[in-house]
Amino acid sequence: MSIEGLTLNSNRDKAINWALLVMCAIIWGFSYFLIKHALLGFKPIQVADLRMLAGGITLLPFLYLAFKKVPINKYIYVFICSIIGSGIPIYLYPLAQTHISSSITGIINSLTPLCTYLIGVVFFRLPNKKMKLIGVLVGLLGAVSLILFKPQEELKADIFFLCIALAVPFMYGLSSNVLKKHLMGIPSLPLTAMMYFMLLIPSIPLFFIAEVPHQLKTVPLAKEALPYALLLGVFGTAVAMSLFNILIQRAHIMFAASVTYLMPVVAIVLGIIDKENIGWHEYLGLGLILLGVVLMNRVKD
Repeated sequence: MSIEGLTLNSNRDKAINWALLVMCAIIWGFSYFLIKHALLGFKPIQVADLRMLAGGITLLPFLYLAFKKVPINKYIYVFICSIIGSGIPIYLYPLAQTHISSSITGIINSLTPLCTYLIGVVFFRLPNKKMKLIGVLVGLLGAVSLILFKPQEELKADIFFLCIALAVPFMYGLSSNVLKKHLMGIPSLPLTAMMYFMLLIPSIPLFFIAEVPHQLKTVPLAKEALPYALLLGVFGTAVAMSLFNILIQRAHIMFAASVTYLMPVVAIVLGIIDKENIGWHEYLGLGLILLGVVLMNRVKD
């Protein structure tokens, strides 16, 4: 193949990777809106369980493919990724947010790329590229600036629940590294279907243990909140994770992890569209985030 052809393919691959990254960021960015409305009628654990149920049921049609495409000796890695990449964090974050401010949660979530990088370098032989680390830190600075410079922003946290929340980015980082190292080459849709089938099994009894049916019968707002919880499961879980699993197999792990930096950007863009007043710190944060993501994607291993 000619140099021009290789360059064309390289540019096309980069464009696809960026498109996947932006789609994941948009879906997960909108997820905060869906969570906000779902919590008007349900408790945090109920929203988490409905999300798992909706996501798992959405992917059930692809389960037959999953049993064909996912080798049995890879089931343990699929289980690890499903538990620490989705199952536990989905329940931990709502629990932690009852005792720490949303701003602290946002800062903690933005630690995901850094945790992914450190775990990859220490445990998975990820090449220690200085420019990628600089990109991670620049993006982190941008994400934190979006939160810290908000007017009248309150930062509060109970130390125990702060530690619970801090465990989540490490779980995300470990899950991404396990997926990248051990599950490469498995098609995304069957892989995601297998992951959420494993989570669907415990979420069914939890549906009754968490008294979701009782909530629907006794709380008037629950019926109005139900569509938001279900949409969260379908799009924020099934669709977004399928796209993310494609991205992490195609691109560098740090580029995929940077999706957590772009999620606050979605809120800014929505604010601009809605003609809200956007402060200097938001433009600064947006610029730093985009610069960080670009730096992470420039250096090849």
